[in-house]
Amino acid sequence: MLELSKVMSGHRRASACQLLVPSRSSLIINGINSRGARTDASPGRQQVSATDATRSAEFDAFGPWVDEVRTAGEVPGLYRDYRVDFDASRIVLKIPRNISRRDALPTMDLYDHLIIAAPQALIVLSRGVDTYSESSIAYGDIVAVADTVDLVEGRLSILARSGRTHTVPYNGSSQQVMTRFTDVLAELSLAVVRPTPAVVFPATDSRPSLDLLDLGKQDVGLVTAYFDLTRHEFGATLLAAHGRTGLDPLGGVLRRAMHVLYPMTLHGAVLCRTEHALHILGRKAWLVRGNAPDLSRSHTTIPLAAIEKISVATHPTYRAAVILTLHSGQARFDVILPESSAAQRALTG
Repeated sequence: MLELSKVMSGHRRASACQLLVPSRSSLIINGINSRGARTDASPGRQQVSATDATRSAEFDAFGPWVDEVRTAGEVPGLYRDYRVDFDASRIVLKIPRNISRRDALPTMDLYDHLIIAAPQALIVLSRGVDTYSESSIAYGDIVAVADTVDLVEGRLSILARSGRTHTVPYNGSSQQVMTRFTDVLAELSLAVVRPTPAVVFPATDSRPSLDLLDLGKQDVGLVTAYFDLTRHEFGATLLAAHGRTGLDPLGGVLRRAMHVLYPMTLHGAVLCRTEHALHILGRKAWLVRGNAPDLSRSHTTIPLAAIEKISVATHPTYRAAVILTLHSGQARFDVILPESSAAQRALTG
């Protein structure tokens, strides 16, 4: 009886295990297995096309990060028919869609952009519905490149002389890759612009300095960004720096009362220059309402030779603020600064 009891007990355990472990056929639903691959209805056969293989590899490698593309096999399937000259291109990046990994499917086009630093122009391929669009910017037409990061939200904006802005969103975890890309853009654009700037900044009697707490505790991030820039850009010179300040609105009593409850902040900035470029370090927006902390950072690079004129206008809504506009062709780049600040004097005298 003891032996029979052991046998029956073992049989029950085996049966329970069989119930817990699904068979191979139960893992295949409507011709798709548990890994998302299409399978043949006949047992023991599986047909995988080249497109399926590309999508599977794309899906397996998908994540929020920006990846450099070095070979044709790494080009996302949507853009596979576009011929990329990897030998001549300086750098090629693929920008993923802003979706979580759990929401991605092997059948999706998972990359929003393919950006190519080709020999003559920057080429941006952008995802559409079952197709993609192409835009290009000649390096000599690049007026400003702004790289902005707010926690995990990154944005690369490229302003052309035509006035058009090309914007590429990306995950902020990939800022190091995007910084390298902007370095390449700066190098290629500086190589084709005129050697002599049209605008000469006023000379200063003394070079300003900047310590960690000079802009206040809330703007320590701008100072550390400046320190990073000086390590990255050899010979960078500080022009001016200022911290954030509150602005009083023009208008009546009610408008001013609303700003007491919900104030307007003009964010700080650090202005530097190298031999060939103006660098502006700031936040993602110049003017922000409310009291919420702003941890964003923005780094704009403008070739000095691209600046044709700088105009100054008083702000139409707030006291003690001015708008400096940098002109280049049809493009306009606005910088909002405290009136009569060192930053205004550094750019206009």
